[in-house]
Amino acid sequence: MIRSCLEVGRRAALTAGIAWLAVGCAGTPPRLHYDALSLPGTERSLEYAVYTPPGFEPEEELPLVVFLHGAGDGPDCFDDAGVGEHLDLGIAAGRVPRAVIVVPRGDFGFWENWADGSFRYRDWVVRDLMPFIASRYGTAPCPEGCHLVGISMGGHGALRFALHEPGHFDSVTAISAPILNTEDAWELTHESWVRFVIPARRIWGDGSRESIEREDFFLRWTRPADLGGTRLMLAWGDRDHRRIIETNERFEKHLRGHRIPFEVLVFPGRHNWKAWTPALDTVLADQIGRAVAAPAGTPSPEPARTAHTK
Repeated sequence: MIRSCLEVGRRAALTAGIAWLAVGCAGTPPRLHYDALSLPGTERSLEYAVYTPPGFEPEEELPLVVFLHGAGDGPDCFDDAGVGEHLDLGIAAGRVPRAVIVVPRGDFGFWENWADGSFRYRDWVVRDLMPFIASRYGTAPCPEGCHLVGISMGGHGALRFALHEPGHFDSVTAISAPILNTEDAWELTHESWVRFVIPARRIWGDGSRESIEREDFFLRWTRPADLGGTRLMLAWGDRDHRRIIETNERFEKHLRGHRIPFEVLVFPGRHNWKAWTPALDTVLADQIGRAVAAPAGTPSPEPARTAHTK
């Protein structure tokens, strides 16, 4: 339904960008564990799913990966796309490091603390869910043991987490994420059909140019210290949505120009789980594996493009 509404509302290349975020999953037997945790300030509880590797024991003190799903998905997206079984095989083959992965529910809320105060998805994840999971599963302490990965809408959310929670995660990876500058965000949020589909004012406030500029990654990240020590990776498919590729390449150029360390992963495929699932092997091996192998204080690598091939 979300996807069809967005397709109807699409009128130009920029406004079509909201359709980048809508993704569906396809259906396999459950592999993850499901539970719910209350959302402070509301009467709601939000569901989450947890992946633990085969033979997991809390005494391992494994890294914690927070995975932010895209629009149209939920905590069951790993099960629906067969990601759990894929990770099992990757761990057994030595391609993927062992980790606890939590997949919280973010609805179609862009992983934001809504401006009207009705939902605080980011605070719920960082202040409530992560400490709860760390206690229950005995994961490694943050920031060294904590990693954030987001796909599509969740990739945008991951960057927003990095912006508002600098230094909280050892690494942040945005996969197939729309990365909008002020002009893009201004045009998008002021389209009448967008306001019909998304409660933009409730989420982002008055939509003034000043408020948009305060959230602009291009304006906020202009020196290495702005990331608070968090290692950053941008990733997208070589046949991803055109505007996804364009905005990521533009942000890549911005980061390089300001000598901000980061990595780029370009993987084969489109904007779907068929492409994202194998790409996760590379993301987890790089981000978690590097954190485990590198001694404390090791500087981030120079910006590099990594080609992931089948």
